[in-house]
Amino acid sequence: MPLLSHHRRRLPPSPDRRCGGALPVSRRRGRLRLVSMLLTGAAVSACGSPGSASPTPSAVRSSAGPSSTPAATASSTPSLPQVTLAGCGPPRDAHALQVVHTFAVSPDDIAVGDAGRLWVTAREANQLIGISASGGTDRAVTTQTVSGGPEGVASDGSTLLVAQQDRNAIAVVTPAPSSASHTLVSFPNPTSNAGIDGIAIDAAGHRLLVPDSPTGQLFAVSLAAPAPATTGPALPATAASAPSSPPQLLGSGLGRPVAAATDPAGNVYVASESTPGLSVISPSGAKRPLGHFTDLDEVVYHAGLLYVTELDHRDVLAVDPSSGASAAVSVNLPSPQGLAVTASGTLEIVDSITNTLYSMPACGVPG
Repeated sequence: MPLLSHHRRRLPPSPDRRCGGALPVSRRRGRLRLVSMLLTGAAVSACGSPGSASPTPSAVRSSAGPSSTPAATASSTPSLPQVTLAGCGPPRDAHALQVVHTFAVSPDDIAVGDAGRLWVTAREANQLIGISASGGTDRAVTTQTVSGGPEGVASDGSTLLVAQQDRNAIAVVTPAPSSASHTLVSFPNPTSNAGIDGIAIDAAGHRLLVPDSPTGQLFAVSLAAPAPATTGPALPATAASAPSSPPQLLGSGLGRPVAAATDPAGNVYVASESTPGLSVISPSGAKRPLGHFTDLDEVVYHAGLLYVTELDHRDVLAVDPSSGASAAVSVNLPSPQGLAVTASGTLEIVDSITNTLYSMPACGVPG
């Protein structure tokens, strides 16, 4: 069937938006349509939710899986000074943000890797782009091919994990010049909705958080003990596959979940492109909505605050993880598709319409 967009924009937004119904499929047409809407000033109004729960995912793991000791990230560092919304200054217009890099292709998601190196996916170009941590606008850039529609990206030490949206799978990728890759885990997609979007490392739990976007579920995949799991007949134990637990289901009924983040207390925050928008799952498994959002694409945690990208309002918000209250930190971004935060508190923002990587300080960070 033809691909439709699962990214919706509403220009101008309504303060009491609600979404429901089936989610469409492809990302790119949503961007092209948004360009047209931005040029004509027309409004876009569409949203949806994924179908019913999926079967249990199956895993195909190589003996050379990701590191068993994930690198610490800013979101898992409890010693950082905690910041509240009061520490956020006035929102910055997109034109006032620092330009880090302009891409020749349309970028998607972003992660911070070893030594602060930035990794950006480009789904339609089947590319993974590496950008050095320093060098201003003359940073060293590498490009390697990753098939299957690379969307979400996460860094586990020197190993990269990439969500292949077209295959609804996670690949383990070795950065260039090696560029080797293998499948870590694949998830069945019984719907017509687009596959997995964003992923995230839970360093404290030694696991990968995988929002199964087509089915509205959240899974955790262990990074400490690579091994296969299948819903069919048991796989034979070989050097490349040994019996182990399958991915763990952490939550369901999450709309179209596209990103996840953790805090030092072990709570998991899930961003969705449809209702419920933003959810929090406690270590005990209790789930509740947080705030009033309906079209998010990213969520990260840093120093006491969440940061989310709103596709409908075209902005980046800081969110109080206790109350759901929020404050805009950047506005007028045509399509904020990627968001990451460095250990020093720099927000890295990827916009897929301007093909640009921007940066700005998080709340409470000078600059």
